[in-house]
Amino acid sequence: MSVVELMEKRRSVRNYTGEPLSKEHTDAITNHISGLKSQFGAEVRIEFIHTKTDNGPIQLGTYGFIKGASDFLTLSYKDSSLAEESAAYLFEQVILFCTGLGLGTCWLGGSFSRKAFKGQLSLEPEERLRIVSPVGYPSDKRHLIEKLMGAEKNHKSRKPFGAFFFNTNFSTPLTEEAAGIYKTPLEMVRIAPSANNSQPWRILFDDNAIHFYHYPPAIGGFSATDIGIALCHFEQSCIELGIIGQFRVLDTPVDSAVPKNYLYTISWLSTPLL
Repeated sequence: MSVVELMEKRRSVRNYTGEPLSKEHTDAITNHISGLKSQFGAEVRIEFIHTKTDNGPIQLGTYGFIKGASDFLTLSYKDSSLAEESAAYLFEQVILFCTGLGLGTCWLGGSFSRKAFKGQLSLEPEERLRIVSPVGYPSDKRHLIEKLMGAEKNHKSRKPFGAFFFNTNFSTPLTEEAAGIYKTPLEMVRIAPSANNSQPWRILFDDNAIHFYHYPPAIGGFSATDIGIALCHFEQSCIELGIIGQFRVLDTPVDSAVPKNYLYTISWLSTPLL
């Protein structure tokens, strides 16, 4: 299954069978994680927590958002420039890999007990636990929350293409036709998961550069995480489609007037800087 197909297939699963992951699946995910490289020089760590052990069950709170999960993936990192974005990029790569294995996952940012999860990790003093996700076998029965949020499965709740992407200035929506070879990578950004489906990314086409912006996060906000997921969807789609480019933080990304509360993150350069 292609990366684009995995992005289209992925959905949040909140109800699980309770069956622990098989050794085959655990080993496959562990090996995949070990082969990934974090972006932008950030120090990122992804670990497993198994709730069913030889010493008895481990109680991990998710405040009723998750049912029947026996295994979790945790995401922690050390603070640095673009660390949260890099961590989210890496975690989404793992989420997509799990999707390819037929496993369910669900990004959790605020709806879990940090104290309980931290108790199962050996975090260094400067490390920050940011995200957890159950990973396991989806139940045939749907969680009540899944029923209430069922539109997410088919990405029907996402805003239209022109609401996020702009051509030359933030007053001119980018059309799918004008996006050219970037139509699919941008569509993968459009359907990417985000906290409370907030979709905070705003992207500006400007000559040979594509500039990524988002709303500044409030205290405890997750828009930096969301933009990291979007960067993953964009770049991994480009790689699969053979579109050449690279991410680079620019001192002066664009001269066009930027709307209030838009925060510049990074740019994609189709012509690398020397």
